[in-house]
Amino acid sequence: CCSSLAAADLDYREVTLENGLRVILLREDRAPVVVVQVWYHVGSVDEVEGKTGLAHMLEHMMFQGTKKLAPEEFARIVARNGGVDNAATSHDFTYYYIKLGSDRLELALSLEADRMRDLLLRPEKFKSENQVVREERRMRNESTPAARMAEAFQAAAYRVHPYGRPVIGWMEDIQKFTVTDLVAFYQKYYAPNNATLIIAGDFAFATAEALVRQHFAPLPRNPDLQRPRPPVEPPPDAVRLLYVLDAETRVPVWRAGFLVPTLGSSPAGRDAHALALAGNVLGGGSASRLYRRLVTQEKLAVSVQVDYADLERDPCLLTIHVTPAKGASLARLEAVVGEEVTRLQREPVPDRELTRTQNAMIAEHTYNRDSIHALAAHIGQAVTSGVDWKEVLIHYPERIRAVTAADIQKVAERHLSPQRWVVGVLLPIPTPKPKKMPL
Repeated sequence: CCSSLAAADLDYREVTLENGLRVILLREDRAPVVVVQVWYHVGSVDEVEGKTGLAHMLEHMMFQGTKKLAPEEFARIVARNGGVDNAATSHDFTYYYIKLGSDRLELALSLEADRMRDLLLRPEKFKSENQVVREERRMRNESTPAARMAEAFQAAAYRVHPYGRPVIGWMEDIQKFTVTDLVAFYQKYYAPNNATLIIAGDFAFATAEALVRQHFAPLPRNPDLQRPRPPVEPPPDAVRLLYVLDAETRVPVWRAGFLVPTLGSSPAGRDAHALALAGNVLGGGSASRLYRRLVTQEKLAVSVQVDYADLERDPCLLTIHVTPAKGASLARLEAVVGEEVTRLQREPVPDRELTRTQNAMIAEHTYNRDSIHALAAHIGQAVTSGVDWKEVLIHYPERIRAVTAADIQKVAERHLSPQRWVVGVLLPIPTPKPKKMPL
């Protein structure tokens, strides 16, 4: 099947090959550059207990050679042709990209097609890459108090859903991986009917489609592909408190998370735009309510940030991150955050504040479209979360404009309750005062 449309200054075409590979072609000819991204619809949510981190481990091995290419030759070929390549693993996806001059499009496609089904998992390379992954986990997840606390916070927030597990996996699982584990994971999930190919940049549609068919159409689909939905995470029925005392902590950290729907967790996904606005009203920059109260007025914090990953596949956390000021009362800080969340539920956001927040969000969305790589990545995230990417990319401004103050109140009442939030506090271990010796 195939469709083509130019809308909102995006010139694109979609094709689905007979083997199930979905292809999105996005033409942007401002520079003679092309970005090729392959999004596999598999991430850490698809792992089982005892084998966490397999998706990320396989990402590393995807650069270690195929039946045609020697280990690490993939990256050398890309670099030799003036390009860059990399990859990333998330809860919901694993994606790979190559950026090259537009005259090298076929090279990028041939390289990606080769490793989609013909990866060669060599035991000796697996052994060395497994050590690399272990060190990566030590550096990213275990080396700082904030990283250790973030991992514990995520685990406390999710009791049954795999979003509570680190994408990189638990160390004890990484140490027990075998090549057999990776082969089974690769053969199951790395297939054209579990992938989306996105090409963005300066090319002709007919040429790109012909090259895609040439290199990817011969690849066999996996007829036994199954990707069951993970268990539904029930919202907390009371406040969950996590206190982490760490001897290496120099600066306390306070955070709170609310389990909320996303664009992908239909049908409640209709709340996502209002939740995004609610998050920005609370903590979207120096004009936000929490910044003004905590940082500017009461001097309780040095930074405030609200994160909401609306393109995750399942309900996620809308998280408030606060770095307390030195000597600040954490009880007062928490009370102020609770007051502002409750205020969002009880009082409509004034028109001027709502318009300012909407303008800022739409401006950021527009700026992110300046890069063809970011543009393609936005599409890929939408697709792997099960969302119509045109809704996310083309219709985003009108959806944000359509959110009313009443909508924000409703989602705040429905999803942002300080009586059901998850709170995490990172504190230094108190140093006992030396006893005075009697004279």
